[in-house]
Amino acid sequence: MDIGILPWEAWVRSTALSHFVLQHKWLWPTMETLHYFGLSLLLGTVGLFDLRVLGMAKAIPPSTLHRLVPLGVGAWLLNLATGIVFFSGFPDQYAYNHAFHFKLVFMAVAAVNVALFYSGPFAQVRAMGAGEDAPSRAKVMAGVSLTAWISVLVCGRLLTFFRPPFFH
Repeated sequence: MDIGILPWEAWVRSTALSHFVLQHKWLWPTMETLHYFGLSLLLGTVGLFDLRVLGMAKAIPPSTLHRLVPLGVGAWLLNLATGIVFFSGFPDQYAYNHAFHFKLVFMAVAAVNVALFYSGPFAQVRAMGAGEDAPSRAKVMAGVSLTAWISVLVCGRLLTFFRPPFFH
């Protein structure tokens, strides 16, 4: 069913960024590469910290692994930028895609979870030494974080398999 181009979509398609994406054939694969690199770095840093909080690699103090988290934040910013490029080029492939909707939900869960973690048990986790076990609340939050980010990865991969029911 073709409902025509909605005003918000017409606006996105009229932007210089949308035109740039559509006019440069190597931009998309370059952005895809950067996006996968960013997600790998995000999961490799934040995920490693989450695994330590969950009880793996107890010989490493959590504060040592936490030093890598700023790289994960930078990777998230890279993914935000490349995601905006993707959306700008083909807004209909994202806005009407249930996999994208779930991806946004899992990113929101991760954001709320990290805010609660840093306003709650982070101080206790940062003070932990090698061999110490994290508080239960911190473990639950680390599990939610790891699950949310893996879910973001899965939903991102599913974007190509669950196309919107119509294209403009």
